[in-house]
Amino acid sequence: MYLNFLQLNYLLMYFIYGLAFFSMGLAMALEAGRSPDVAEATLLKPLAMFGILNAIHQWLEIVILPGVWLEIATPKPLLLAKLFFLTLSFAALTAFGVQAFRPARRQVAASLYASLGFVLVYFLAIGINHIIPWKSAPNCLRCADALARYLLALPGAMLAALALKNHALKNKAANAPLASAYRLAAWGFALFGLTQIFPARAEIYPAPFINAELFQEITGMPIQLVSTLLALFTMGNLIRASHIAEKGRRQELHKAQQEKLAALEQVQDELLKRRKLRKDLFRHIVLAQEEERGRISRELHDDTAQILTAASLNMAALKTVVGTNPKAVTLLERSQNLCQEMSQALYRMVHDLRPAQLDDFGLVPALRHLTEEKWFSRKIAITFEASGGPRRVDPVIETVLFRVAQEALTNILRHAHADTARLRILFEKEQVTLTVEDQGTGFTPALKGQGFGLAGITERVELINGRVEIDSAPGKGTTITVVAPARLGQVIPPAARPETEAGPAPPV
Repeated sequence: MYLNFLQLNYLLMYFIYGLAFFSMGLAMALEAGRSPDVAEATLLKPLAMFGILNAIHQWLEIVILPGVWLEIATPKPLLLAKLFFLTLSFAALTAFGVQAFRPARRQVAASLYASLGFVLVYFLAIGINHIIPWKSAPNCLRCADALARYLLALPGAMLAALALKNHALKNKAANAPLASAYRLAAWGFALFGLTQIFPARAEIYPAPFINAELFQEITGMPIQLVSTLLALFTMGNLIRASHIAEKGRRQELHKAQQEKLAALEQVQDELLKRRKLRKDLFRHIVLAQEEERGRISRELHDDTAQILTAASLNMAALKTVVGTNPKAVTLLERSQNLCQEMSQALYRMVHDLRPAQLDDFGLVPALRHLTEEKWFSRKIAITFEASGGPRRVDPVIETVLFRVAQEALTNILRHAHADTARLRILFEKEQVTLTVEDQGTGFTPALKGQGFGLAGITERVELINGRVEIDSAPGKGTTITVVAPARLGQVIPPAARPETEAGPAPPV
């Protein structure tokens, strides 16, 4: 025996019916997984469960119906499994409807109790009809199927319809397309619930009178076809609502990212403004500091130094007055020596405050004079090299580089315990590179916190848009490389790197 064309159409109809609800279940499960709202995700899970379980029930019909048509006995476990998935799917649909109307804090508990209550009533009805009479009434499974539709499917679908309508009202003002999709899905569930009052003929009221056969006699089409169309309609609108909600979330996320980006740009602009203000303030401080040092240096040189020179000359004249008094001559000679030592200390102080070579001749002569000072040269041998076409640059940059060299040499003298040091300066078109190196004790920059001297060097250089690199290791000496722009306000090109491995430049 073979299945006829009409029966094959029934099987195709059940397959599409199940596929529609299965697709809806998967869509709702995915939506629950990616929804940022925990309450919404919890709400969608029972709806996803309904779609998947009801799809399994419809596909079990495809397995069972050919046996019924060909008069082949169907195993009872298979019939019970079909009834189980039908019952459980409608219980999940009831849970969705109840959960949509409960406060967020009690959603899960309320939907669980409500669905269990409906299932309990369902099993109680089955018990009253089939177990209490102590005999099995005819078509027990058909009665159980009809009861599932009356007591679970019909109220569950209506509750789901009301829940979706409630969602449509909530989103009407904010998102009209989403509200429209929810409204149409609500109509789909409501009409789907009405189709459940037409079950297969069974010996339970009102199934003997209002059933699928009556519907087909009146309309000329099977109730399963209407249910399939409604399933497709409901599934399409729920998936459409899912896409609209996802699009809305993406737009909100994009808007939030744009606002965050705008806020970050504003903060960055504020930081840049503050940094620029800080650099300008530092420049004024450096200029004012150097100007004040120059003023003090000139006063010491012009006034104090002249007074000491005059005192020394007066003492020399006194030596001729006192004659041969040995005690007086000795005191005068000692006073003269003290005046000379004081003059030398004053000279060093004047030079440290503001070297005249830096203002009159530029950076290279000032650095060469710095390395030739007795204060340095009598303790360490310093080699100075200048290359690349020495020239005058911005006074602030010259001052910063000179102070860096002065601080670096002082650190070598105090801490490096080195006998020799090397000072190099390279003039390029866009930048000036100053290198100070020694073969002293060295240190580990990552483990040793920068002292006031190194911190001052870094601070000064960074505020003229320069860069400081410190290469040091215990027992291997220290190399400090400073790369500064040739003009104040200029930024060093990213590709520029100090030529630390180049051979020694010819001295100037």
